[in-house]
Amino acid sequence: MVEDPDKKTTNGKPADGQAGALPAPPWQRVPERGGRRRRDPLTREAIVAAALKLLDRDGLAAFSMRRVAEELDTGAASLYWHVGSKDGLLDLILEEVIGEQVDEIPEPDPDRWQEQVKDVARTMRETILRHRDIVQISIGRIPMGPNALRLSEAVLAILRAGGVPDELAVQSYLLLISAVNGFTMDEAGFSEEQAPPTAPPPDQAGSMVRGYLESLPADQFPNLTEVADGFAMGDQNARFELLIDLFVEGLARRAVEEGS
Repeated sequence: MVEDPDKKTTNGKPADGQAGALPAPPWQRVPERGGRRRRDPLTREAIVAAALKLLDRDGLAAFSMRRVAEELDTGAASLYWHVGSKDGLLDLILEEVIGEQVDEIPEPDPDRWQEQVKDVARTMRETILRHRDIVQISIGRIPMGPNALRLSEAVLAILRAGGVPDELAVQSYLLLISAVNGFTMDEAGFSEEQAPPTAPPPDQAGSMVRGYLESLPADQFPNLTEVADGFAMGDQNARFELLIDLFVEGLARRAVEEGS
């Protein structure tokens, strides 16, 4: 069982190890331990904290159960007892990061729902950029831990309060996640820690692309040469604001059409 939503959670397990009110999702990979406790002082929360610290510092390519165990000065077998597998631990890490967003989601305000959706997107982006490779971890996973459920509940409350029809609310929420994940995955490729040695920063890269496009034969590439200036935009914040403006404005029009 998963802990009560009001308690501090880590993907289906309460801090005190007792059962809660929410059923575990059918694909959960973290073992259920009920009230059983090991004699060692290691906790699931400590494992997740150490694993997230390791991921932020060294990235997913260097991540392993052995490395996490070394961070905690313990053996890998102890980790497996608590989290089941490496995939189980990655599920827990994703749930922990999602939890950082929950308290930032505002109470629904029907008059401000469009700006609130943009705030949700900004919070998602800020959270992702704090945690190296978290988007890669999210690929192929269906987050349904208590934190993920609370986040989804809060965002859907905003959308439905704004008059977005139910099916459109669900699909637009999922598409918003995809849009933010895609943007930040691309954006993170330019971060100081992750960029290849030859990759220039965004503003320099944009200028290089513009110069190259302007050098192309205009008779073969009339569109690219005429709009080359647009590729020089290196302000990632401005690009993201444009993305969410386009997303929310389109969503608002679609909501009116389907609601009429």
